[in-house]
Amino acid sequence: MSASVSEKGEQLPLVSHLPAHNPPKPKSRHRTALKYLVPISLVILYYSFISPLSLNSIRPYSQGELTDRQAAKCPPQPATLNIGHDWDINNDHEYAELATKRLQRAVQINTESFDDLPLNASDPIFDKHYQFAHYLSYEYSKLFKDPIKYETVNAHGHLFTWEGKNKNLKPILLMAHTDTVPVLPATLDQWTYPPFEGKVTHDATPSTPGTWIWGRGVSDCKNTLLGIYGALERLVTEGYEPERTIIVANGFDEEIGGIRGAGSIAELLEKRYGKNSISFLVDEGFTGISHEYGATIASFGMAEKGSVNVNVKVETLGGHSSVPPPHTAIGIISLLLAELEAHPFKPSLSPKAPFLKNLNCLADYAPEFPKSVKHDIKDPRKWDKLAVELASKDRVINSFLATTQAIDLINGGVKVNALPEVVDATVNYRIAFTSSVNETIEHVAHVLKPLAKKLGYSISAFGENHGNSTSHITLKVPGGKGLEPAPITSDRTKSFALLGGTAKAVFGNDTIAAPSGMFANTDTKSFWNLTTDIYRFTPTLITENLNQHTVDERISLEGHLNATRFFYKLIRNSEGFEAD
Repeated sequence: MSASVSEKGEQLPLVSHLPAHNPPKPKSRHRTALKYLVPISLVILYYSFISPLSLNSIRPYSQGELTDRQAAKCPPQPATLNIGHDWDINNDHEYAELATKRLQRAVQINTESFDDLPLNASDPIFDKHYQFAHYLSYEYSKLFKDPIKYETVNAHGHLFTWEGKNKNLKPILLMAHTDTVPVLPATLDQWTYPPFEGKVTHDATPSTPGTWIWGRGVSDCKNTLLGIYGALERLVTEGYEPERTIIVANGFDEEIGGIRGAGSIAELLEKRYGKNSISFLVDEGFTGISHEYGATIASFGMAEKGSVNVNVKVETLGGHSSVPPPHTAIGIISLLLAELEAHPFKPSLSPKAPFLKNLNCLADYAPEFPKSVKHDIKDPRKWDKLAVELASKDRVINSFLATTQAIDLINGGVKVNALPEVVDATVNYRIAFTSSVNETIEHVAHVLKPLAKKLGYSISAFGENHGNSTSHITLKVPGGKGLEPAPITSDRTKSFALLGGTAKAVFGNDTIAAPSGMFANTDTKSFWNLTTDIYRFTPTLITENLNQHTVDERISLEGHLNATRFFYKLIRNSEGFEAD
């Protein structure tokens, strides 16, 4: 799951919308859930001790608020879908053993991506992907011959096409990437098991009951990759013939932007099928299956935040450090960066974004969801205050509700006795689902211009020219552009009903299907021209799919098997599916 084109090192917890309120589970899982539950519990306690105002004591809804209230509703819940043959995969012990070995071996083949890799995919530095491709073709040989057509794209991308019986129907596109984020050498001694050992454990710790597979990439996203492959292999073995074409696309550089892999595949597919030619697309996501407030919820990432990097450069006269000014260039840039952090973007509960709908689904269907919070979620007049309360208690929730900023890079100074003449820093912004690149950079300029004037510095903001100056601040976007937030997928489509109904078949009839969002970036950004129905979703219980991008990445075997069954059942359920 790519955080940006050039930066992937942060720890990104795999959670859905709110900290989970789970039924009793093993003690360690309870502690894991509790650490997310505590912040929202404080909010709940706060609201519980304030008597809600009666409707007679506050102003009536405006027409706009009534419209917003309607737009924020949880979508109608689809019926459970279980068409055709099913696969009791959790009791298929022979396949479970095979799946364990396959995932273990996939981890053992190092496919790390680094930010400084060349754009030329044929460069020998990418040759490690040949080893992984050889492993895939050996292990899943049925996918590399009839009835499935296999192609390589730009040296290391994988494209599988299983032609459907009805050529008039739009294809379904399933995606996953083969590369992983690097393992930071300084963290090697923190791993319980070596990151590329592919360790398999059985009841190893209280927090890992049953069988678990450990290692870099096992969750992000070789779980999804092999889950899709396993599902297709099973269907081929059963003699299944799809009604509509099934396409599987695998990029190899998602963790560094996906230009070489998914970008090349998207270009090929658009030439082959045309714009808006795909029925729907499913790719990896931070959201998945969770137990919350007495309910099981399947949260589908139907929006994706944008991103933009802003470079802040300070230029001033140098000199000997024995005669310093009140602020060196490093001091000036420190003041500028502190000013940005003192003016974060305001969180909001927008009815246009999926998070509020997710909350409404919990409020409508989760039996233990607090009534006091439910009252505020249903009242547009309280959304602003509630957004601030929720975001202030949990940084993950804040990432769903606001544009975020992270100061990630800083450079300056060459010698201890020389005043720095040029200092620069880069700030990474993840743009809120309903905002824009332009709105983001305007905010930065608005915050920093008054301070620059106060400090006696001229400033050029994003292309503005204020002439030459010996004390100058420049704001620019490296590369000249950012990534706009993705178009938001509608939750009133037949594809949403298909995915939601499949989730109910796999994870229980009472599973709630709810919209959610993705606050990092994925390979789906290359496919906007091909479909309006994009879902970022990992069909695994989030408590069994842990530590993406950080130490002790791991997944339970049960989680991986459920993901495999989901893709198997999704294809089976597509029989008779009519796209919008």
